Amino acid sequence: MRSLRDPEEIRLMRDQAAQYANMAVQADKRGVTSLAISYYNKAIDLLTELINIEESPEIRRMYRKALRQYRDRVNYLRGVSSGSVRNVSSLGVREGGPSGQEHGKEDVLVPFKSSITWDEIIGLEEAKKTIRQSIVYPVKRPDLFPLGFPRAILLYGPPGCGKTSIAAALSNEIEAEFYPVDATMIMSKWLGESEKRVAKIFNYLRERARERPVILYIDEVDSILSVRNSEVGGELRVRNQFLSEMDGLKTKEMSNLPLFIVASTNRPWDLDMGFIRRFQKRIYIPPPDKRTRKQLFQYFLSKVSHSDDIDLDFLADYTRDYTPSDIRDVVQTAVIEVVSELFESGRASDPNAKPRPLTMDDLKHALKRVKPSISRTLLNAYEQWTSRFKSI
Repeated sequence: MRSLRDPEEIRLMRDQAAQYANMAVQADKRGVTSLAISYYNKAIDLLTELINIEESPEIRRMYRKALRQYRDRVNYLRGVSSGSVRNVSSLGVREGGPSGQEHGKEDVLVPFKSSITWDEIIGLEEAKKTIRQSIVYPVKRPDLFPLGFPRAILLYGPPGCGKTSIAAALSNEIEAEFYPVDATMIMSKWLGESEKRVAKIFNYLRERARERPVILYIDEVDSILSVRNSEVGGELRVRNQFLSEMDGLKTKEMSNLPLFIVASTNRPWDLDMGFIRRFQKRIYIPPPDKRTRKQLFQYFLSKVSHSDDIDLDFLADYTRDYTPSDIRDVVQTAVIEVVSELFESGRASDPNAKPRPLTMDDLKHALKRVKPSISRTLLNAYEQWTSRFKSI
């Protein structure tokens, strides 16, 4: 694979890496973990390429330092998402106090501009088709939908399969303002404060939707709207406020307002039944099938130099139950090993030295180290829930 050496191409890669890193940090600060991971990974991909083609040792050291920081953060965020790590970092959301101070829109409702497009989402054709029919087409030609159109979509499935990416890509497809929120932005220790925030969020978004399409994206919605045995009154009031606001979107005066609720969850079985019913579309985002796994390997391998002995069919067969994130980790692990060889040989000090091309053996060794992050038992649980609640 040809290395990028044209100065203008390298400059564009640097700018894009910086842009992805900035978007990752912004998503990270807002607590939108899955979107932050996606953008950190995009920055990591570009920095890995830049390290291989950059001639300045000082700049390469700078890239490697940033690369380590982003990888460490991705590993931490994945630990938070899986529950193996407790998130103790502040996400910059200020708490209201007993004096009655509330979150204003400047605290919670900040639109997030994503660069993810449909073309970057590999596979998931059924999900994308349903979303186009339910939201994209009605936004572009509302006059063709006299009976209205779905206002709320639930995306569910294992972590790492693309739920947040789909929501972000949808916002670009319809040129919508994209507002990601999660439990940390809504729940308050002060009595009555949380449901007030929910009301303020919907009031503000209804006004914004009079000017352009708006998407409220609720990440890990089960953390807000699940049913718990130890549920306290505040959680119940927040859930009821959400249900009331969603019902309000069905009224005649709101029927054509382009305000959409997109929520994602890894645990759909924990959601309140009334909340489930209010999502007209419940879309399963599964692990990739064999064809999509093959496309994913092609996509990730296109970014690195590799030999002609890569057996994509073998890789696709071997990685059943792997998520897109797992497949990316396989290729990244193999790349790290190959680049490490260059450093361990002492040749990395030569700015013209390049790692050898990635081989099939490198990928096989990586497969022994990177295991699927989801179990067959968990997939069976998703399939059972899907057979009962899926709406496409």
